[in-house]
Order: sequence, then structure tokens, then C-alpha cells
Amino acid sequence: MEEEKMNLEGRLINYQEYYEALEQPKTFSFDYSPQRLIIKNYTLRNKDKSLYAKFLNTFFPDKEEEELLNYDKELLYLKRFGKDELARWLIDYNVRLLQSDINSTDKDAIFKVVAIPAEDDVDNYLAKDQLILHHILPLDVLEFPYPVWINIKLPHTGS
Repeated sequence: MEEEKMNLEGRLINYQEYYEALEQPKTFSFDYSPQRLIIKNYTLRNKDKSLYAKFLNTFFPDKEEEELLNYDKELLYLKRFGKDELARWLIDYNVRLLQSDINSTDKDAIFKVVAIPAEDDVDNYLAKDQLILHHILPLDVLEFPYPVWINIKLPHTGS
């Protein structure tokens, strides 16, 4: 657990350098707050929402109650996959695009499935310079040499 806390602190410093605004988390909207996403990621993977609750209470008190309810639901869908199991899951659900919460190449990133229309070119959704909420191709995720965290809740496609 101590190593996890060191990873959290190091990650916060790295993102602070990249975004140059983490000392004032309110400069980001709730959805795009790197500090919020890093802390949420850490607490989801460690199944301990107390740090996240404290952060929300301090910086986003108006979002705290709803977000903590969503957090509990999200925790139910969090799964860590090895490469073979992940490949089968991605094929079974015809996943075309994923989104990471933190840097997609970070071994602790949590990915979720992004629904895009079948006729859309997936390349139109890819951006190279984002550390948070980064879109990535499933094949790229399969290249990672470590297990991958996935939120297995599939988005509604409207069809």
C-alpha cells in the first residue's frame, strides 16, 4: 500500500508539471480535473473511497453526494484483465474505442468503452496529446505488457 501512495504522489506531481494547474483544482471543470481523476483512479483500484470523498468535499462539495453514489456503482464494474482474457472480451463486445481516465500508457489507467456510430472512422476520435480522458484503440491496449483495468459497463448505443 505504501508503494501505491508513492505512485499516487508521483503521478500528481507529473500531471501538475504537464497541466501546470493542479495546485488550484477549481481551474478545471469537474469532468476534466486531472487531480480528481488521479485520486478517483487510485481509490477505485484500492477500493477505498475515503480519500476521494475528502477531495470532493474540499473542491467539489456540490458534486460529492451524486459522485459518491456513482463511484459505488462504478466499483462494481471494475475488472483487471490479462491479455488473453482482455482480447476475448474486446472481441465479444465488438469494442472499437476505449478511453482512459489517466495517461493511457500508465499501468494503473482505468479504461471504459466509448460508443461510436458504426459508420464513424475511429481515427477521428484519436488525439495524441492528452494525458487524461485519452481515446485509444483496443489493439493498442493489447500491446501493454501488464494487466489492464477496464470498466466493463458497456455504454448505451441508443439502438
